[in-house]
Amino acid sequence: MNINLVCPIIVLDNESNSNIRKNDIKTFKILVSKNDKSLVNLKLTEPKDIKTSLKSKIKEIIGSNNFHLEQVYTLGEEKYYIDNAVDIIYLAVTNIEHIKKLSTDYLLVDLKLENNSIKFSENTYSFKTIEKIKNNNIEYVHKINTDDIVIEKKLLEIIIAYKYLRARIDYSDIIFKFMGDTFTLEDVRIVYELIKEKTTDKSNFRKKIIKYCEEVSIESSKKGYRPSKIYRFKVLNGDVWL
Repeated sequence: MNINLVCPIIVLDNESNSNIRKNDIKTFKILVSKNDKSLVNLKLTEPKDIKTSLKSKIKEIIGSNNFHLEQVYTLGEEKYYIDNAVDIIYLAVTNIEHIKKLSTDYLLVDLKLENNSIKFSENTYSFKTIEKIKNNNIEYVHKINTDDIVIEKKLLEIIIAYKYLRARIDYSDIIFKFMGDTFTLEDVRIVYELIKEKTTDKSNFRKKIIKYCEEVSIESSKKGYRPSKIYRFKVLNGDVWL
């Protein structure tokens, strides 16, 4: 049995809103191969440092090491042993401004999870998450509406990584890994709500994240009726943000 590292790389895109009184439009993209729209993956052919190897491959693809990478899950169901390989799923997140020189073998396509549907590139698929009790533990099974096992496996790995991300933003600083070099507090809140699929109180949210934000001297005057303060991420070792 072979081991394959699979890494959904989720990228925050930022489109200027034609209405200057509105916030910029933030959407997610995902990095796939031009050939068959497969996720970034790395086959392990010899013993090595797994995370370091995957980091090196991602750096080659985006021309930068400015991204965040975490191990998520091992896909151990027998039906997904395609090509006699077990997939170890990682998640990488970054901002589009950190992609300095995208490899010609890859491209960014649309990604959106909302209301039990996943938009991947030009297509949208429905899915449902089922709770199952096994050995006195709750397991979550994602049923995707497709008859193509290759597509099903790819979408499942994206959903698993995305659900992991959705949980992580409530007890880690991973949301800041989506930000550019500088950002507004509103940028962070919008991305949080996009991932969580729910609104949050602006004042309370600001109180929770401000300790991770270091104000810089410049101000943004593009949006709203007064300039927005600009921040950069401040690392707090041994702390959690919520």
